[in-house]
Amino acid sequence: MVLINKAINEVTVKLVYYGPGLCGKTTNLEKIYANPKLDNKGKMISMSTETDRTLFFDFMPMELGTIAGQKVRVQLYTVPGQVFYDATRKLVLRGADGVVFVADSQVEMRESNLDSLENLKTNLRLNRIDPDKVAVVYQLNKRDLPNVATVEEMTSYLGASPTSVVEASAKTGVGVTATLRAAVAKILDNLKSNVDTTLYDEPALSAPDMKQKSGVAQHSAGTPKLSMRGETHAPAPAPMALSRMARRSVPCAH
Repeated sequence: MVLINKAINEVTVKLVYYGPGLCGKTTNLEKIYANPKLDNKGKMISMSTETDRTLFFDFMPMELGTIAGQKVRVQLYTVPGQVFYDATRKLVLRGADGVVFVADSQVEMRESNLDSLENLKTNLRLNRIDPDKVAVVYQLNKRDLPNVATVEEMTSYLGASPTSVVEASAKTGVGVTATLRAAVAKILDNLKSNVDTTLYDEPALSAPDMKQKSGVAQHSAGTPKLSMRGETHAPAPAPMALSRMARRSVPCAH
């Protein structure tokens, strides 16, 4: 759900990178975070497991425009890909406005991709998010490897729309920004169709009273640019509830 904080005229949307283990979710976020054009970003938080990591950071791309006059902040999360961390994946997915499903393009990873996609849909439903309505972009990662399935084959077995598919090699950075741009554009398009007049009528909210609402995307037509430059803003508070709960359910690597 979109977070509206009128006290600071800010809207926060949440984008989660989901997929099987070692498919490139973490690499995507690391490449985005290292982007020298990304000025307005918060600190990256990493919660390590035995075989994977959950990452979080937020940023404010100044050229996204506004939603009902509010500045836009984007929260990016990854989830651990291993099946035995399903409780953490479910928790991270809570309140997601959009999902990037990172699929491993290697032929032998077909079943892992399908299992992870089905798990995504299950966890969305458990979080009361309609899998058919949430903004989803499919990244076909590891296209630089030799033994990969064709784009047509992967699009078919994933049940994805061709317009929602982005080819990528997260290791080299190819397709990483294009995936992010496509996902944010889908989230904003979804918000455009969920008008909430209280965005204009309610008094300003203090931080403890922040409420979850939907808004109208008031941005220029077309795909938003992600060349982030502009004034510096204080980062959004870290998700303390997530940190506490994750520490209980996820063993730390030593």
